[in-house]
Amino acid sequence: MLPIINKRSIKLYSTIITLSIGIVLTSCHKDITTTNQLGTAYTISYTQIFEDFWNSMNKTYVFWGDDPTNWDEMHNIYAPKFAALDKDSTLTSDSINSLSNSYFKGMVDGLIDSHYFLSLYYTLYGVSPSQDRKLKNPAFVENLMQTAPYTPSVDGKFYYTAYIDSLYLDDNKMVGIDTSLTVTGNFYAVAGYVRNTRILYLSFNEFQLVTQYQYGDSSVRATLDYFFKQLSNPALTGLIIDVRGNGGGSTQDLNFLIGSLISSPLHIGYTRSKSGSGRLDYTPWADAIVTPRPGFSAFTRPIVAMADGESASMAELTAMSLRAMPKTTFVGDTTWGANGPLTQNVDYNAGTFNFGNIGTAISTGTTYYFGNAYTSSCEFKYIDGTVYEGKGFPPNFDVKVSLNQVFLSNNTVDDPQLDKAISLLPK
Repeated sequence: MLPIINKRSIKLYSTIITLSIGIVLTSCHKDITTTNQLGTAYTISYTQIFEDFWNSMNKTYVFWGDDPTNWDEMHNIYAPKFAALDKDSTLTSDSINSLSNSYFKGMVDGLIDSHYFLSLYYTLYGVSPSQDRKLKNPAFVENLMQTAPYTPSVDGKFYYTAYIDSLYLDDNKMVGIDTSLTVTGNFYAVAGYVRNTRILYLSFNEFQLVTQYQYGDSSVRATLDYFFKQLSNPALTGLIIDVRGNGGGSTQDLNFLIGSLISSPLHIGYTRSKSGSGRLDYTPWADAIVTPRPGFSAFTRPIVAMADGESASMAELTAMSLRAMPKTTFVGDTTWGANGPLTQNVDYNAGTFNFGNIGTAISTGTTYYFGNAYTSSCEFKYIDGTVYEGKGFPPNFDVKVSLNQVFLSNNTVDDPQLDKAISLLPK
């Protein structure tokens, strides 16, 4: 139990992704007409938009081999609905927008790709099937709203390290903060020894490690250098890497972080993408390997990986990679379930795409689209043969946290998940 620092209000927030349209758009009953700067008109119907979206998903979505969604049935259900938007002259533009949004949402609602985000030109809010599923779970909402480690910092981002777990560390801990390289809030990292132990702890809020190390604030580089140096400390008895609340980021960080703990390639699973335009045209499964960093030795002491329901993407792959190592235990909660790698669509036959070509501005050559589907370019299968996309990666020790457990009446704080992690390591 540790002295408490300022307790702030808890609030739910979501990332808003917008699709910017730089030409004039006017919606009517039968079609969408756009006028470019030289006055040339382009017209596209909702039937065309629907068919473009359905066909693009049919060709490029990488999870059809595992996804329970019946995509042919989606065509049977929604093709007539979109066609009706072109024919019903009584509908207003607002009604059409509302209906089309509900149709798109209905089509993608069951997709397992938990990176998936559908942006439509007429709304600031997109469609996120995984977030919608999470928010239907009362336990998840309660955890997000009330769990103390999600107390927002001064810039509104949620940090375990800033308000709870840094208090567990001794006075020699290192803290790095950078405000210059991200538009989503401060980058924050903390490294140090748990008080009265020889357990090394590392936590950070976003996978920008390589970028931050090279270009970020000097405090971040110093914090990471401290962590890497301590890995070879002969007095070290164990290691905790905490990616709770971390939404992911750059894949190059996997070799940078996990690569500093291994001396030979680490096999963590398999990836595959699409080999052609057929729904089930897949490449063979290829080994997913973490590469050792030059100058580092294998870490042979016990490790605890910490993650939770807000840990996504690279945070999940990090927890999975650590679990693939000997002497590693995972403490926390089942992760978000978004572990399919992402890259540019031009590199694969799968991944993010635009749909509904509205037109091209003659003066700039810029092409505008009705929508954008942000989706994984590869499917990831863990070394145990399981695809955890849409399910989340489960911990060895599932430790729930509530507000009353963390903020105690005698003005102290306690983190049950971190307590469990510490208990599993030699002191």
